[in-house]
Amino acid sequence: MEPWQFIIVFGAGIGIGVILYPLARMIESEGVDRVLDAIARFVRKFFSLPVGIFRRTFVRAKGRQGADSEARKADPREQFISDTAQTIRSLLLSLASVIQRTVDAASDSSETLGDVRDTIDRMPLPDDLMEVHTRLLHEIDRVIASNSALKRELIHTQEILAAQRREIEALRTEIRIDGLTQLANRTCFDERLAEMMRIRERYGDPFTLLVIDVDRFKEINDTYGHPGGDRILKGVAYKIKSALRATDFVARFGGDEFAAILMKADAGQASLVAEKLCREIRDSRFILDGTEVRTTLSIGLAEHRTGEDAGDLLKRADRALYLAKEKGRDGAAVAD
Repeated sequence: MEPWQFIIVFGAGIGIGVILYPLARMIESEGVDRVLDAIARFVRKFFSLPVGIFRRTFVRAKGRQGADSEARKADPREQFISDTAQTIRSLLLSLASVIQRTVDAASDSSETLGDVRDTIDRMPLPDDLMEVHTRLLHEIDRVIASNSALKRELIHTQEILAAQRREIEALRTEIRIDGLTQLANRTCFDERLAEMMRIRERYGDPFTLLVIDVDRFKEINDTYGHPGGDRILKGVAYKIKSALRATDFVARFGGDEFAAILMKADAGQASLVAEKLCREIRDSRFILDGTEVRTTLSIGLAEHRTGEDAGDLLKRADRALYLAKEKGRDGAAVAD
């Protein structure tokens, strides 16, 4: 190798060392771990408080009169938390991708430096260059060692990122579940309804919306208190979920109201399901502190019309629900 070629190789080795060694030292000093730990603490604090608030809020039953329209508005805080969780998850995925590329670059760099070291080590050099030769080999060894430390720390960091992504996924799931009944909440319902409308538009498959109300629930709350009312809601939710098909979807709207989406079911088929639900709750016995409590359901049905938006569908189902109540409760009515 000519002296000028040797100088180029030497300069390349030093350059790589200048770039990679500080990065390796930063990671060895656990700087990345501290950053990721801070992110994790932020995520946990950011989500845990609103989730707790939602759980405490939605377990309280709401009277229907004068409160229905407010109860049916999807809480914007839930949507904000969901969107933020998705953003943080995307950032973590991007960071994991950058880390993986850095690991690959470190591996390639170590392999290249190893080849260069072997080549330099076999080169016959005059005595006046032996000191430079020794120093260059030492520098290459140091950079290779730093690369190895870098890879170990980056792999550890990837494990931290994976754990935090799983935690965020769990939080995203939690804020879509009603804390009392363990059914889907209103935010999740809105997403499913929009999805069903897209499927209807593309494939033409019918579906029917059921709006379900627990009859005279305020009297239960007044008699047995909110804890007793909560137990009744949990029992009713379980009965409804058990009576529907696995392909159907049921959610809690808030208060004493539920909603179900029956896939591939027209109004006639959905009416039979509604009658089944009414019969199931009518024949059920709920025990509160040794006292038998019975309740019934009123259900409004509306089959989705082609081109109809979610707001109009909900209004028709709600009108049908009021009709069912005017007919004496404990039954179902079909919109229009």
